[in-house]
Amino acid sequence: MSQMLAVAVNTFREAVRDKVLHSILFFAVLLLVVSLGMQEITIGDQAKVVRGVALGGISLMGGLIAIFLGVGLVWKEIERKTIYTLASKPVARWRLLLGKYLGLWLTLAAEVGILALLYTVVIGSQQGLPSMDVYVAIGMLMMELTLLCAWATLFSTFAAPTTASAYSLCIYLIGHFSDDLKLFGDRSDDPTFKALCGVLYRVLPNLDVFNVRAEAVHGIAVPASELLWALAYGGGYTAVVLLVAMVVFERRDFK
Repeated sequence: MSQMLAVAVNTFREAVRDKVLHSILFFAVLLLVVSLGMQEITIGDQAKVVRGVALGGISLMGGLIAIFLGVGLVWKEIERKTIYTLASKPVARWRLLLGKYLGLWLTLAAEVGILALLYTVVIGSQQGLPSMDVYVAIGMLMMELTLLCAWATLFSTFAAPTTASAYSLCIYLIGHFSDDLKLFGDRSDDPTFKALCGVLYRVLPNLDVFNVRAEAVHGIAVPASELLWALAYGGGYTAVVLLVAMVVFERRDFK
């Protein structure tokens, strides 16, 4: 356990110094600040529009950080040739991979925490302190990023960053349109295509189960049973994806 934590802390330190993280975080902060000006140009319920844009920005930037840092977890070690040193040490490969995943998760948690704090300041200056529903939505976003990060980690075990990024982006997009995919398949007259859409719907993640931003914007409380189901789904799915990633990493030949 101490070895895993050491890897996690080291990964966290590297990620914090990563220029990609700084760039994305900068644009996330900029988007939140720009939302202040939207109060004057939006039509309709301006307060809800501003809250929606700000929460959407946190979600989008969090997803980008999870993908672009996650896909380089293993590749960076291979590129620097440090993977051979790490693999030769008396540390199980699965512990090494899990430690790096935990380090990336800590980075995501810190990033989401910073953006949540900034959201509180930005929105609070306009509309008063956000309701608890907003922080529930941010917590569910963190569960979504936990799962997305696991997929990015899996792809990093066997693919180069460009390919792994493409795979991860596909997972992100499909995950947010899985209900539409199922509906599209149900309306198809082709039984093969319909069956294919059904399989993809069941196998690929449904990231929309974590999306309660609309409810948070409109001040609608989400039932506790729905939240618990989403957390159980996300935790179980993440565990399965990480298990596959550890198996792939264990069997990979770095020679």
